[in-house]
Amino acid sequence: MDRAHPPRPGADAHPDAHPVSRPRGRTGTSVGARLTRAHGVVVVLLLLVGVSGAGGLLVTGASRAHETQLRRLEAANTALQLTTAEADAALRDYRDTLRPDHLEAYRQSVRTLPALRGDVESFLTDPLQRSLFDEQTRLAEVWLAGTDPDRGAAVVAAATAEADAFDALHEANERLDVLVRHQRDEATSAEDRARTGALVVTALTLAAALAVVVTTGVRTRHALVDPLRALVDVLDALRTAPGGRAQRATPVADPTRGPGEVRAVALALNDLARENRRLLQAAEQSAHLHRLAGDIGRQVRDQLVADDALQVAVTRLGEELDVARVRVRLLTGSGVTPIAQQWARPPLAPLDAPGPGGTAVPGDPSGAPGAAEWLRRLHARGEVHAVPGTTPSEVPRELLDDLPGARAGAALLVPIGVGEAPHGLLTLVGARARDWSVPEVELARSVAVDLARALVLAGLYRAQERLLGELREVDSVKSDLLATVSHELRTPLTSIAGYLELLRDGALGEVPEDVAAVLGIVERNTDRLRSLIEDLLLLSRVEPLAAGPGAPVRTTTTVADLVAGVARTVQGGATRGGTLRCTTPPADLTGLRTRGDAEHLHRAVLAVVDNAVKFSPVGSLVRLRVENHPGRVRIVVQDNGMGIPAGETDAVFARFARGSNATALAVPGAGLGLTIARDLVRLHGGSLDLESVEGQGTTARLELPLLEDRDPARTGGAP
Repeated sequence: MDRAHPPRPGADAHPDAHPVSRPRGRTGTSVGARLTRAHGVVVVLLLLVGVSGAGGLLVTGASRAHETQLRRLEAANTALQLTTAEADAALRDYRDTLRPDHLEAYRQSVRTLPALRGDVESFLTDPLQRSLFDEQTRLAEVWLAGTDPDRGAAVVAAATAEADAFDALHEANERLDVLVRHQRDEATSAEDRARTGALVVTALTLAAALAVVVTTGVRTRHALVDPLRALVDVLDALRTAPGGRAQRATPVADPTRGPGEVRAVALALNDLARENRRLLQAAEQSAHLHRLAGDIGRQVRDQLVADDALQVAVTRLGEELDVARVRVRLLTGSGVTPIAQQWARPPLAPLDAPGPGGTAVPGDPSGAPGAAEWLRRLHARGEVHAVPGTTPSEVPRELLDDLPGARAGAALLVPIGVGEAPHGLLTLVGARARDWSVPEVELARSVAVDLARALVLAGLYRAQERLLGELREVDSVKSDLLATVSHELRTPLTSIAGYLELLRDGALGEVPEDVAAVLGIVERNTDRLRSLIEDLLLLSRVEPLAAGPGAPVRTTTTVADLVAGVARTVQGGATRGGTLRCTTPPADLTGLRTRGDAEHLHRAVLAVVDNAVKFSPVGSLVRLRVENHPGRVRIVVQDNGMGIPAGETDAVFARFARGSNATALAVPGAGLGLTIARDLVRLHGGSLDLESVEGQGTTARLELPLLEDRDPARTGGAP
């Protein structure tokens, strides 16, 4: 694609056009003064129309905007009133029935009130509205402060005060509603009056302007309108070019018809049409190459293998541009390598090139900079090398001598690189002597940058694959070592536990009380060590499965049995701390089933519950509830214990990791419970998440897939 040259002003647009000489001076009667005098009145009248119309529109718009603001305020206030009424109704229902869903409805409505009050406040427009809204807000706070969901209906005095507060709030809301409706009616009336006045003034002014325009049009039609209509026809032909592309034949206006002003416009229009055609052609080429650059860049970046990225780049550039050859040479520590990838337009044959292990191009023995040094300098300057445009001798011989036609004036050399160091050289050789247009150079630059990024990404991908292989090998060795060490510790612990049992049972003689106490300590620590070893063994078996696709789990477990088993284990254990309570009614657990190993799921839920009990104050309540969601069941464990410090929530899932506050207080534990629980849950297709605030407690959410659907309305809830 050769660089386009703009046509000379006044030149013929197409072969069929007859040459038209440019007039040396203006001929014909000038209509400028006549139009100025005749249309002066029209301008004044139109100004009056504009002023009256604009004034009417401004007043109408302001009134309408004010009315719209009031309508929004009215709607927001109504929503606030309805939400308050819903909260009051839900609270009354809860006191009558003590159903948790009514309490949740009340709390949801109360949580919505601040946002609704914010909506109302955002639409306030005057101090009176503000005053009524502030009074309403104050009464709402009084009502909320006096409500107590746990207060029985028998407390007559408190119930009466609460009802009075709600009635006062309702009356304040009604007062604001009445004010807004009154103001909206006034705004509507003002808008109607302004619209009517503007229409009357505009109609009268337009009638006068129309009379002047008709008179002036009749007098100037023969002198001006017909020649201008011919010019409009030319403009329409230019604007409606087929397919939105530049016409092959540019329309020509007649510069010999009409007054002097019209003739001058016709000449200028002809010049503009020719320039427009040239610009359209250049814009079409630029847009096409820009789209092509994006398309090639996306294809190159999608490749993870360097050879594939290079092949895509050279093939697409060669097929889309008017070039004979495209090739890429890479830069290594020893210099510029032979051809890494190339494309040749048929019937040209590819150039001979050594394989990937070929010898790099050495420096120029004549004393000129070598190919590698020349490429680094070109990249550092942020330039490309085009022939023609520079002296061919400036390019190292080894970069062009093997390319037929390159030194004849049709080569483009573009460094491949991002950052400080180049990665290689992209060379395009034209099929004939030609100039390289700016869009073509920018296309080559863009592809070279994308190639550099693809080469970097391919290198990172290869390094990542090697690293992943090494990590998998290390992880396998670690798991084997962990299983072996745990097994070797388990055998002597079993022997120690057996002998302790013999001693405590008196098989070797009566045991004094002080010795029995010591034996109890030894037995408890033996149990702790055995539990730790079992955790290590289980972790070594489960962790690889949880990290991968996992083994299929074919057994079925009911959620009711799972929760009941965990509750029995916690209540019968020796862990000191909070007291576990399941807040979900047994009827809501009926029919909930999940696919999984009962023992593994018991171990996972027990680890979460045991942590909640252990890290809670003695006598505090640890709540467990079950929520039924579409296709999922969620077990929520909530405590009021020491919590987890900010920023450590994700870290406690690591092996042997514990919260810094638990470590500081020397709370017993190995830091494996949550790790095993998370891996077991993942193995069953579920998830385990924590939310915690230090000093306030922790909420754990354990989700598992359900086997069958149930009524989604029947869900467990917190008390």
